[in-house]
Amino acid sequence: MKKRKHDETSELSGQEAIEAAGPAEQARSDRHDFIRGSALSVLLVVLIAAIVLGTWWFFQYTEDDGLIYPNVSAFGVDLGGMTPEEAAAALRDATGQTYTVQTMVVNLPDVTLALTPTDTGASVDVDALVQLAYDYGRGGNRWENTQARAAAELKSHELDVRSCMTLNEDAIRHSVDRAAAAAASTLTQSTASVTGERPDLNMTYEKALEQTDVVHQQLTIVMGTPERSLDTEALMETILHAYLTNDFTPIDFAYDVVEPDALDLDALYAQHYTAPVDAVLNETDYSITPEILGYGFDPEALKQLVADAGEGQTITVDFAYVPAALTWEAIDATLFKDVLGSVSTNHTNDSNRNTNLKLACQAINGKIIRPGETFSYNETLGKRTAEKGYKAAGAYSGGKNVQTIGGGICQVSSTLYYACLKADLQIVDRTAHSFTVSYVPYGMDATVSWGTLDYKFKNNTDYPIRIEASVSGGQVHVKLLGTDTKDYYVKMTYETIEGPVEGKTVYENYSYDNKEGYRDGEVIQTAYTGRTVKSYRVKYSKATDEQISSTYEATSRYRSRDKIVARVEAPPPPPTEPPADDPNTAAETPATEPTP
Repeated sequence: MKKRKHDETSELSGQEAIEAAGPAEQARSDRHDFIRGSALSVLLVVLIAAIVLGTWWFFQYTEDDGLIYPNVSAFGVDLGGMTPEEAAAALRDATGQTYTVQTMVVNLPDVTLALTPTDTGASVDVDALVQLAYDYGRGGNRWENTQARAAAELKSHELDVRSCMTLNEDAIRHSVDRAAAAAASTLTQSTASVTGERPDLNMTYEKALEQTDVVHQQLTIVMGTPERSLDTEALMETILHAYLTNDFTPIDFAYDVVEPDALDLDALYAQHYTAPVDAVLNETDYSITPEILGYGFDPEALKQLVADAGEGQTITVDFAYVPAALTWEAIDATLFKDVLGSVSTNHTNDSNRNTNLKLACQAINGKIIRPGETFSYNETLGKRTAEKGYKAAGAYSGGKNVQTIGGGICQVSSTLYYACLKADLQIVDRTAHSFTVSYVPYGMDATVSWGTLDYKFKNNTDYPIRIEASVSGGQVHVKLLGTDTKDYYVKMTYETIEGPVEGKTVYENYSYDNKEGYRDGEVIQTAYTGRTVKSYRVKYSKATDEQISSTYEATSRYRSRDKIVARVEAPPPPPTEPPADDPNTAAETPATEPTP
């Protein structure tokens, strides 16, 4: 039952509930109604004030100040924030000396287009342009215009000035089309051809130049022409853009070009060029194989001609002889052209000895020593024998002067040694004589003996050396011919470090009838003075003759030798005999005169 009563009470209305509750609840309800009413009144007042303030702000904010919106420009001139009058003045400053005054210049590769204000009728309606600038963003209602102004503050806007410009585009196009027609060309390829017969090349260059009646081959090149065209639409667009931006800087504009294929001049050269063949040196015997002429044209000169040639131009080039880089004359002039060292020594009147000198000189004469090669005197002469024509002549042997086959040839080896020293060559093997010799200075001799003592030197130059040796005019002559690359010359000097030691005079007794046939007082052996010397190579500058260096060469020890004189006993007196009748006495006795 209680539950039912509760349910019934809950179904009463609010007012009924208050009335049912009594006077206290009624009072509380009245207060709540009053508060709600007051709040609504306040809210209404605030809303009305907001509407009034908003309306005032809207009209204040959206009021048009009569200025061109920010960041609005024309011809690169920022007109933002300007009055129409100010904008008109700025635009007249910018365009007053261009459109109606300046000529638009277009530089093509081979011609210049000059578009004058008279030709193009170019001009700008500044007032219309100012109006265009002023109208920017003002095409809507007040709120839309306000939004456009706010947007203008964020980015720039360049006006399209075409509607405010007068420009005779037909006249411009006419000039462009005429230039295009003049520039147009058809593509043709370059050609090359060779005419004539190749002359005989089997001769020297000098001889070939003497052949004045030779008709040389000829190379003819006809240069191609490019396909050339002018992109008129692109050029028109470029010119119009210059006018629309008030840019009267000269315009450089190129043609569209398809070039002819480049001639392969290297292949052309290889096809028709005959290379010369250099002279060749045989390094065994140093004989020279002559050079062979080449024939053709100068490829670098042809390349320059082609580079300088105009379109369609004909180039003609005559073939010519091409000399070898290394000729027979050049090799011959380089080899053996200089005297590296030269010595002449006096010889005696001994016929046999002089025969030996000549044979030795003949053996080494013309001998060529290659760079790095070592010359051997004994190997070159061989064994000295009578079969080869060598004679018996005086020579040192065992400290004595004896007669031997080939005697005297040490003078040739010594003369050669002295010449090698002057040539500054490398000495490999050399022995001084036992005694001093008279035909070269001390320390400049070189003795030889078959099978024991040899004289050797090495060619330490970069070129071959040839020996010239001969006997004439009472002298032995030796020259070393080669290629002199030195900037100095050599002189030989010596110093005596021991001696001199003079030989004594010794007498040897012989009977009056000695088998040697010596006479009393006859010199059997001459004396030699002994000494020890050091020799030096002294170098002098060819340019100044000043001494550069002095280098020790060798030590030579010469023995002394006594003079030997024959002491021959007197022959015995003839025997004493008794007088005998002289058979001639009677004959010497006057005869008795005959009896008549």
